[in-house]
Amino acid sequence: MSVHGKGLDDTDLDRLSYEALVDQIQAGNAKAEMQMVNRFAHGLRVMLSRKCSPDVAEDVSQETWRVVIEKVRNGDLRQPDRLPAFIHQIARNQVVMYFRKHSDTQEQPDDNDLVSPGLNPEQTYEINQLQQYVRDLIEQLDTPRDREILMRFYVQEEEKEEICKDLDLSSQHFNRVIYRAKMRMRSYLVKNLD
Repeated sequence: MSVHGKGLDDTDLDRLSYEALVDQIQAGNAKAEMQMVNRFAHGLRVMLSRKCSPDVAEDVSQETWRVVIEKVRNGDLRQPDRLPAFIHQIARNQVVMYFRKHSDTQEQPDDNDLVSPGLNPEQTYEINQLQQYVRDLIEQLDTPRDREILMRFYVQEEEKEEICKDLDLSSQHFNRVIYRAKMRMRSYLVKNLD
Protein backbone atom coordinates (compact mmCIF):
# COMPACT_ATOMS: atom_id res chain seq x y z
CA MET A 1 0.00 0.00 0.00
CA SER A 2 1.51 3.28 -1.10
CA VAL A 3 1.20 6.53 0.78
CA HIS A 4 -0.28 8.28 -2.24
CA GLY A 5 -2.84 5.64 -3.05
CA LYS A 6 -1.07 3.83 -5.87
CA GLY A 7 -1.71 0.15 -5.47
CA LEU A 8 -4.70 0.66 -3.16
CA ASP A 9 -7.64 -1.45 -4.20
CA ASP A 10 -11.25 -1.06 -3.12
CA THR A 11 -10.80 -3.48 -0.21
CA ASP A 12 -7.90 -1.40 1.12
CA LEU A 13 -9.98 1.77 0.82
CA ASP A 14 -12.88 0.13 2.69
CA ARG A 15 -10.63 -0.36 5.69
CA LEU A 16 -9.08 3.07 5.88
CA SER A 17 -9.68 5.18 8.97
CA TYR A 18 -11.20 8.60 8.45
CA GLU A 19 -7.75 10.16 8.79
CA ALA A 20 -6.20 7.86 6.18
CA LEU A 21 -9.15 8.37 3.84
CA VAL A 22 -8.74 12.15 4.09
CA ASP A 23 -4.99 11.78 3.45
CA GLN A 24 -5.73 9.76 0.32
CA ILE A 25 -8.18 12.37 -0.96
CA GLN A 26 -5.68 15.17 -0.33
CA ALA A 27 -3.09 13.12 -2.23
CA GLY A 28 -5.41 13.14 -5.26
CA ASN A 29 -6.81 9.61 -5.04
CA ALA A 30 -10.17 9.77 -6.86
CA LYS A 31 -11.09 6.28 -5.64
CA ALA A 32 -10.79 7.54 -2.06
CA GLU A 33 -13.26 10.32 -2.89
CA MET A 34 -15.71 7.73 -4.21
CA GLN A 35 -15.15 5.61 -1.11
CA MET A 36 -15.99 8.58 1.10
CA VAL A 37 -19.18 9.25 -0.84
CA ASN A 38 -20.18 5.57 -0.78
CA ARG A 39 -19.43 5.27 2.93
CA PHE A 40 -21.58 8.23 3.96
CA ALA A 41 -24.20 8.51 1.20
CA HIS A 42 -26.87 6.51 3.04
CA GLY A 43 -26.59 8.53 6.24
CA LEU A 44 -26.68 11.77 4.27
CA ARG A 45 -29.79 10.66 2.36
CA VAL A 46 -31.56 9.75 5.61
CA MET A 47 -30.69 13.09 7.20
CA LEU A 48 -31.80 15.09 4.17
CA SER A 49 -35.03 13.12 3.75
CA ARG A 50 -36.02 14.30 7.23
CA LYS A 51 -35.42 17.93 6.35
CA CYS A 52 -36.84 18.31 2.85
CA SER A 53 -38.65 16.75 -0.11
CA PRO A 54 -36.93 14.07 -2.24
CA ASP A 55 -36.20 16.48 -5.12
CA VAL A 56 -34.70 19.10 -2.83
CA ALA A 57 -32.78 16.40 -0.92
CA GLU A 58 -31.19 15.22 -4.18
CA ASP A 59 -30.12 18.75 -5.12
CA VAL A 60 -28.75 19.45 -1.66
CA SER A 61 -26.95 16.09 -1.59
CA GLN A 62 -25.12 16.84 -4.85
CA GLU A 63 -24.08 20.27 -3.64
CA THR A 64 -23.02 18.85 -0.26
CA TRP A 65 -20.69 16.32 -1.91
CA ARG A 66 -19.24 18.99 -4.19
CA VAL A 67 -18.43 21.21 -1.20
CA VAL A 68 -17.17 18.35 0.99
CA ILE A 69 -14.80 17.03 -1.67
CA GLU A 70 -13.51 20.52 -2.44
CA LYS A 71 -12.90 21.31 1.23
CA VAL A 72 -11.23 17.96 1.98
CA ARG A 73 -8.99 18.31 -1.09
CA ASN A 74 -7.99 21.80 0.05
CA GLY A 75 -7.21 20.69 3.60
CA ASP A 76 -10.07 22.64 5.19
CA LEU A 77 -10.98 19.67 7.41
CA ARG A 78 -8.89 20.32 10.52
CA GLN A 79 -9.92 17.17 12.39
CA PRO A 80 -10.07 14.26 9.94
CA ASP A 81 -11.31 11.93 12.70
CA ARG A 82 -14.51 14.04 12.70
CA LEU A 83 -15.22 13.51 9.01
CA PRO A 84 -18.84 12.35 9.56
CA ALA A 85 -19.66 15.44 11.63
CA PHE A 86 -17.97 17.62 8.98
CA ILE A 87 -20.17 16.13 6.24
CA HIS A 88 -23.27 16.48 8.42
CA GLN A 89 -22.59 20.15 9.15
CA ILE A 90 -21.96 20.99 5.51
CA ALA A 91 -25.24 19.27 4.59
CA ARG A 92 -27.11 21.29 7.22
CA ASN A 93 -25.55 24.48 5.86
CA GLN A 94 -26.51 23.50 2.32
CA VAL A 95 -30.15 22.95 3.35
CA VAL A 96 -30.26 26.42 4.91
CA MET A 97 -28.60 27.96 1.86
CA TYR A 98 -31.03 26.20 -0.48
CA PHE A 99 -34.07 27.62 1.28
CA ARG A 100 -32.53 31.09 1.59
CA LYS A 101 -31.83 31.08 -2.12
CA HIS A 102 -35.36 30.02 -2.96
CA SER A 103 -36.99 32.45 -0.53
CA ASP A 104 -35.54 35.38 -2.53
CA THR A 105 -37.15 34.29 -5.81
CA GLN A 106 -40.76 34.42 -6.91
CA GLU A 107 -40.84 30.64 -7.00
CA GLN A 108 -41.24 29.75 -3.34
CA PRO A 109 -40.61 26.16 -2.27
CA ASP A 110 -43.73 24.16 -1.53
CA ASP A 111 -44.65 23.48 2.07
CA ASN A 112 -43.62 19.89 1.37
CA ASP A 113 -40.10 21.12 0.61
CA LEU A 114 -39.77 22.69 4.04
CA VAL A 115 -40.53 19.77 6.33
CA SER A 116 -40.70 16.03 6.13
CA PRO A 117 -44.16 14.68 5.47
CA GLY A 118 -46.04 13.55 8.55
CA LEU A 119 -44.05 15.49 11.14
CA ASN A 120 -45.66 18.28 13.06
CA PRO A 121 -43.60 20.93 14.89
CA GLU A 122 -43.93 19.15 18.24
CA GLN A 123 -42.63 15.88 16.78
CA THR A 124 -39.80 17.72 15.07
CA TYR A 125 -38.88 19.40 18.37
CA GLU A 126 -38.93 16.07 20.24
CA ILE A 127 -36.75 14.42 17.60
CA ASN A 128 -34.28 17.31 17.76
CA GLN A 129 -34.17 17.08 21.59
CA LEU A 130 -33.54 13.35 21.46
CA GLN A 131 -30.82 13.79 18.86
CA GLN A 132 -29.15 16.41 21.06
CA TYR A 133 -29.27 14.04 24.05
CA VAL A 134 -27.63 11.35 21.93
CA ARG A 135 -24.94 13.73 20.70
CA ASP A 136 -24.25 14.94 24.26
CA LEU A 137 -23.95 11.38 25.48
CA ILE A 138 -21.63 10.42 22.66
CA GLU A 139 -19.37 13.41 23.32
CA GLN A 140 -18.98 12.27 26.96
CA LEU A 141 -17.46 8.91 26.00
CA ASP A 142 -13.74 8.49 26.56
CA THR A 143 -13.04 6.08 23.70
CA PRO A 144 -12.87 7.65 20.22
CA ARG A 145 -13.84 4.35 18.59
CA ASP A 146 -16.97 4.09 20.76
CA ARG A 147 -17.87 7.68 19.86
CA GLU A 148 -17.46 6.88 16.17
CA ILE A 149 -19.59 3.73 16.39
CA LEU A 150 -22.37 5.50 18.24
CA MET A 151 -22.33 8.58 16.02
CA ARG A 152 -22.53 6.45 12.91
CA PHE A 153 -25.22 4.14 14.28
CA TYR A 154 -27.52 6.53 16.15
CA VAL A 155 -26.96 9.90 14.50
CA GLN A 156 -26.09 9.00 10.91
CA GLU A 157 -28.21 5.83 11.06
CA GLU A 158 -25.71 3.65 9.24
CA GLU A 159 -26.30 -0.09 9.19
CA LYS A 160 -24.62 -2.25 11.84
CA GLU A 161 -23.04 -4.51 9.20
CA GLU A 162 -21.50 -1.53 7.38
CA ILE A 163 -20.01 -0.12 10.59
CA CYS A 164 -18.64 -3.51 11.65
CA LYS A 165 -17.06 -4.00 8.23
CA ASP A 166 -15.54 -0.50 8.13
CA LEU A 167 -14.08 -0.78 11.62
CA ASP A 168 -13.22 -4.48 11.49
CA LEU A 169 -15.47 -5.20 14.48
CA SER A 170 -17.16 -8.37 15.50
CA SER A 171 -20.91 -8.24 15.90
CA GLN A 172 -20.43 -9.09 19.58
CA HIS A 173 -18.09 -6.11 20.21
CA PHE A 174 -20.50 -3.81 18.41
CA ASN A 175 -23.36 -5.07 20.60
CA ARG A 176 -21.33 -4.45 23.77
CA VAL A 177 -20.61 -0.84 22.76
CA ILE A 178 -24.28 -0.25 21.97
CA TYR A 179 -25.38 -1.83 25.27
CA ARG A 180 -23.00 0.34 27.31
CA ALA A 181 -24.21 3.41 25.43
CA LYS A 182 -27.84 2.59 26.18
CA MET A 183 -27.05 2.29 29.89
CA ARG A 184 -25.23 5.64 29.85
CA MET A 185 -28.06 7.21 27.89
CA ARG A 186 -30.63 5.96 30.40
CA SER A 187 -28.73 7.48 33.34
CA TYR A 188 -28.10 10.69 31.36
CA LEU A 189 -31.80 11.05 30.54
CA VAL A 190 -32.88 10.33 34.13
CA LYS A 191 -30.39 12.88 35.44
CA ASN A 192 -31.43 15.58 32.95
CA LEU A 193 -35.18 15.03 33.22
CA ASP A 194 -35.27 15.37 37.00
